[in-house]
Amino acid sequence: MTFQLTKPTPDDATLLLQLIQDLAESEGVKKVHTSLASLQEQLFGAQPAAYPLLIRSDGAVAGFAIYSWKWGTFTGVKDMYVHALFVSAAHRRKGVAKQAIAKLAQIAVDAGSARMEWLTVRDGPMSSAFYDSIGSQEASHMAVRRLQGEALHALAHCAS
Repeated sequence: MTFQLTKPTPDDATLLLQLIQDLAESEGVKKVHTSLASLQEQLFGAQPAAYPLLIRSDGAVAGFAIYSWKWGTFTGVKDMYVHALFVSAAHRRKGVAKQAIAKLAQIAVDAGSARMEWLTVRDGPMSSAFYDSIGSQEASHMAVRRLQGEALHALAHCAS
């Protein structure tokens, strides 16, 4: 099996959007708000918010990853944040995800990162087993908090 992570071009935005929709379906996400226009601007624009990679196995597109950098308050270096790692069903259980996350780890180490972080669905036994197998640990001392929708706008209005 040959494996590659490749940088997509703006012409691959439609493919990326389909892969994002496939990820949403596999995770039970009912509505995807991401559009071709947002992918073009946020991933391929002058100041990308994140960096996409296509996962290829034996030349076929097997999935994708999207990552960005965050500055670690306590590490003092830029750390990698993995927004998405998805391998399509036809390519699972063949080591593709492990090779992909290993390549992301190499990118992080080469950039001087002290850590990689990502979110997973808490009740996803398949992804939990995979992430346990590579030695990742749940950050039990942290909780994800989210401000969105009306509450986000209400708080922003208080700053005016």
